[in-house]
Amino acid sequence: MSNLFLNIKEVLCSNGCLVGMGNYLKSDDAVGLYIVESVKKAVRDSYPIMNVEDVIEAYVFKISEMDCDNIVVVDAVKTGAETGSIVFGKLEEDIEGLNGSLSTHKLALEVSGKIFREHGKNTYLLGVVVDNVDFGSSLSQAVRESADVLIDVITDALK
Repeated sequence: MSNLFLNIKEVLCSNGCLVGMGNYLKSDDAVGLYIVESVKKAVRDSYPIMNVEDVIEAYVFKISEMDCDNIVVVDAVKTGAETGSIVFGKLEEDIEGLNGSLSTHKLALEVSGKIFREHGKNTYLLGVVVDNVDFGSSLSQAVRESADVLIDVITDALK
């Protein structure tokens, strides 16, 4: 198993919670929602998982008050990397491979990350590089394949 997947598992299993971001109506932008909803079905209520769609700011204080140390936000990212690539790292650090870009919900995520830090939480971004965020209801093949791999990795870690 790659170091990337081992790092994801380690953070999730260290008193973590999983937060999915995205917009169901904007094609690949829904990848974070697809992942958290799939994991939620597999692990049921045994792990804290939230689907915040594209309004994390509406949930920021609820998430801040959760009994967890690590918040893993799953979201679509736009970079120069190949569509379907996976990135992972602390939100406030420069995540390798992002080349200065961040999630497709950059401002809301940055503000939420500051609030999470003020509440003593470590915040991580688990991103899938996307290409199409135009209106539509399906994920592209490369994004879905990466999402399915992440679903397996996360579900395996949380069971």
